[in-house]
Amino acid sequence: MRAFPAVFCALLLALAGCGGGKSQPQSPNVFVPDAPAPADTSGTMTQAQPPTPAVQPVMSTTVGGPTIVIAKTVWDNFQGYLGKVGRIGDGYYAVTQDGTGGGSWACGEALCQGTFDGQGAALKSCSDANPGKTCIIFAKDNRVQMKYEIAQ
Repeated sequence: MRAFPAVFCALLLALAGCGGGKSQPQSPNVFVPDAPAPADTSGTMTQAQPPTPAVQPVMSTTVGGPTIVIAKTVWDNFQGYLGKVGRIGDGYYAVTQDGTGGGSWACGEALCQGTFDGQGAALKSCSDANPGKTCIIFAKDNRVQMKYEIAQ
């Protein structure tokens, strides 16, 4: 039975290279595999459609007044705003009366306190980005406050 620990230790020494007070030499060379070959780009390219945002705007039940035409770039920016406020978030989105510009404020962009004027902040953001144009509130949270169409 005493031969077993000696055989076991010899096996460990052979496999691990430990014991005997000597350390194994370390190689300074590091193996780095070649980069993969580039993908074949000779095929036909197709344009992918962007995914539909997870949060869709909701029409407020009190919508009235004339229909505003929203520029496509403003609509795309509004979609980003919806991503910030989510389904139940706190924010405002303002647009210019001609629908060519916009600005927003969302709770995630500033400290949310009961006395903070998010509506005023959204209107200021819109007017700062669109000097000389009058801005109006388009949406509160994810609820659109007016009739609209998206320009083609």
